[in-house]
Amino acid sequence: MTKYITIFFYLFFLNLSAEEYLKFNVADKKFPNHSEVLVEISFPKKITGKLPIIITQHGSTRDGKKIQDGATDEYSKRIIKEGTKRGFAVAAIDAFYKKPVKANEKTRFPDALNYANELRKILIKDERFDKEKVFYTGFSYGAQQVLKTISAPYNNKNPNAWKAIASAEPGCNLFHRPVKFNFPVLIIKGEESHYYIEPCKILEKELIKKGNKVKLINIPKANHFFSTKGQIGKDGVAVNGCRYDPIVKMPNGIFRLYSGAEISRKAVMKKCITNESGKGKNRKKLDEAVKIAITFFKDNLN
Repeated sequence: MTKYITIFFYLFFLNLSAEEYLKFNVADKKFPNHSEVLVEISFPKKITGKLPIIITQHGSTRDGKKIQDGATDEYSKRIIKEGTKRGFAVAAIDAFYKKPVKANEKTRFPDALNYANELRKILIKDERFDKEKVFYTGFSYGAQQVLKTISAPYNNKNPNAWKAIASAEPGCNLFHRPVKFNFPVLIIKGEESHYYIEPCKILEKELIKKGNKVKLINIPKANHFFSTKGQIGKDGVAVNGCRYDPIVKMPNGIFRLYSGAEISRKAVMKKCITNESGKGKNRKKLDEAVKIAITFFKDNLN
């Protein structure tokens, strides 16, 4: 699947962390002519032994940090800062790199879990990283990609892939039917998010039923962007219309309502996509969410 790899090394001294830039190709049916993926890898200032590494995935809006000729979001920007401070290497993926996709075209977003998984396979061959301590996190769209790791098809092909995962503000309106796996799960929600918490509570229950370790944290007075004083508007695109009866994707690819009935992909789109939007990006609670995620990873290092 990986056709070629190009690595650019940029070493910064005088108390600055080293950064490397990695480009590789992953086939994607949605973007057959735009298969290149861009990654920035950041390192802690003090390196002792093999490094644990966090792979982080941006949301639909890459408004946080430039990565060469690409970008990532504010969540990943802060994951990089906090993660490297606490001894992790952090690899930030630009899943939209050179792809003709806009932030509101949610049905056209690439399958970024494939990118993260290919990146993981690359990194664990690098002697600088601890192949037993690879973590995965993401915000919003990125959070949904993280939660795809709970499925049977993924775990059958990639057993013991992750040390732990942290999903920050996923929608949970459509999730894969969980199986038993060997890594703990953290889901972080904002109490006032327009991606309401009810389907994530259902997912939490289903994960526990399978014997998995899962923690669901709801941050008070925070919206989808982990901001305060937010509002819910009616001029956006959100996959949040299946609040009380989310869609479960079965291992054979069939969709079912959580209540049991089979449902077509077209009906899923009609039922679950609304025009709601989250308003307010002061992000006063974002550092709290980031620290919760990094602390969760630190607690699961051993």
